[in-house]
Amino acid sequence: MKSPCFKLLVISALSFSSLSSFANDIESITILGKSAVVNATHGGVDVKLLPINVHVVNREEIERLRFVDPNELLDRIPGETQVRNLRIPNGSKGYTIVLVDGMPIENPYGGATSRLTRLNTADIERVEIYKGPSSALFGNNAFGGVVNLITRGTPTEYRHKVHVESGEHGRVRYGVDSEGLLGDVGYVFNANSRKIDGLREEGKDDKDQLSSKFSYDFNDTTSLIARVEYLDEDTVTRGDLTAEQISDDKAQAGALSSSEQVKQSLAAFKITHEFDDATLEVSLANRLHKAIGVSRYRGPKDTRDRGIMAKVNYLQQLDSGNFVIGSEHYNGNEDVKAFGRKDLAMTGSYTSQFNEFEDLALFYQQHWQIDNQWSVDVGARYERISLAATQSAERQRIEFDDLSPKLGVSYQLNSDNRVWLGLSQGFYAPHLDDVYSTDADSSNPNLSPEKSNNIELGLRGHIGSFSYDSSLYVNRISDYLVEQEFVRGDGSEYQRVTNAGQVSIRGLETVLEYRLHQDWRVSLTHTYTDNTYDKFVQSIAGANDDLSGKVIRRSPAHHYNARVAWNPLEGLNIELEGDFYSSYFADHQNSPESKFKRDERINLRVNYQYDEHWKFWINGLNLTDTLEDRATYSRGKMKFRTIDGRTLYAGLSYEF
Repeated sequence: MKSPCFKLLVISALSFSSLSSFANDIESITILGKSAVVNATHGGVDVKLLPINVHVVNREEIERLRFVDPNELLDRIPGETQVRNLRIPNGSKGYTIVLVDGMPIENPYGGATSRLTRLNTADIERVEIYKGPSSALFGNNAFGGVVNLITRGTPTEYRHKVHVESGEHGRVRYGVDSEGLLGDVGYVFNANSRKIDGLREEGKDDKDQLSSKFSYDFNDTTSLIARVEYLDEDTVTRGDLTAEQISDDKAQAGALSSSEQVKQSLAAFKITHEFDDATLEVSLANRLHKAIGVSRYRGPKDTRDRGIMAKVNYLQQLDSGNFVIGSEHYNGNEDVKAFGRKDLAMTGSYTSQFNEFEDLALFYQQHWQIDNQWSVDVGARYERISLAATQSAERQRIEFDDLSPKLGVSYQLNSDNRVWLGLSQGFYAPHLDDVYSTDADSSNPNLSPEKSNNIELGLRGHIGSFSYDSSLYVNRISDYLVEQEFVRGDGSEYQRVTNAGQVSIRGLETVLEYRLHQDWRVSLTHTYTDNTYDKFVQSIAGANDDLSGKVIRRSPAHHYNARVAWNPLEGLNIELEGDFYSSYFADHQNSPESKFKRDERINLRVNYQYDEHWKFWINGLNLTDTLEDRATYSRGKMKFRTIDGRTLYAGLSYEF
């Protein structure tokens, strides 16, 4: 296997031999350039001045990527994992919170990076990715981090756009944008539709979305923003295949992993009042989510989910910095009807359960600029988590609370370079089903929440045409919630969730960018991880299945993403991207047979802005035709989650 360095050289050579973002400035395709962080603040402070690992992807790059799979965006950000969470490769827990304009779009414990597509991606101004439980302004369960989607601001002039796109695997996308002023009211409107069949038979990824945002200034100090959004989604995702099945027929349907029909609506409001040296924001959002879904392991479920979110945020400017104080309240309920596994028509009997989740938070964060070089950030977040469920007229309820401190120190080495240190704690509450179970032996009313202790050291800045942003972190999670197997007196086995685990999440995340010339830029993102079980005995059922010291499955030591961008002439942007993983174990036991290395993935994107009205693009994804994306090893057999192979598509837009 060729080394990553060799592959990077190949990428560069291919780029220089190419013959042919509508953006004219090469700064628009970088996450470290000045254009990426314009208006990106956190608690009233420029994000790059904070002792936090944060990266920003701006609107120009988002429009140029036109991502369908969130990995198309997150591959470019260090800290992405093989599963739904940033940094921590555990797909069963909500360690990553997805926000829209600083507000959770769903239960903060149900977030995942895949939820990026639940928002209208055509309505994103920028994406801010924060790592670890580092800020008091975010939920304490963000052990992996936070993805904050900032929607487009309201305009000062009229602009309209229509766009259409078509390509392989039945890919069709089209939509319309409009923004402007209606008297004193500014508005942004977008409606779009996409249909993608995918490589696999019977697959489907269809989505219709619309969103609209309105702004109104009552006077010079008080303003109102209202936003509504609607989603209609129909997906069918095929299950894993063996290597033999892929070789025999890579497009075969195989096992049905899941299907889901979703209808979701969101209404959000924010009132902002400016004082002489302070800002008060009051936000309220209401989300309705209806879904009918079927998974490989369970029968169909009909779910009605509602979440109400409220937030009060007060920012006070000080002579030497500022402070933010506020509260956040999420109250959600979920009405679930679960049918028999074979009852796909959902006409038979079902079990009903009504789940409730409430998260009340109080937070405080302060930024001190001690002098021209030193600054200190300190904060704390208190959370009270209440969980309740009613099934067969029986109601169960449990409550947890926590106060997690945050501390950071930054030092400006010179005008262009900064070093910082962050210390933070996090908190993750157990699920109600882990505490109370229909099987008395499986219940565990003595469960404790997980605790995260995170330390991070970072260095960011630029030297001439070379820019960098790097951080080294250690996150130790104690009272780690794990499922253990036990043996009853009669010899039968049962599972119970306990606090028997402890894990260490360690890594080094780096982004490097170099402007070779006015028209050339080279970028490299690298993630190094060392994720291990400090202690965890999985089975007490006869065999001592001790995972202590093992690497957490799906933890590749290295992930590289390399990009070369070229602006050969005004309005034309060409980017070649390579994405590479080192090998990892696909099971908890680190069996040699489970070791897997995904092949490289190469993407080519060509964007051209002909004039002020017309834009054209031709993109090729996965040019190496890599199909085996993620591996799972179980019962002596390796299976692979597949992705679409080589995909070519083209599109155009007209703005007027």
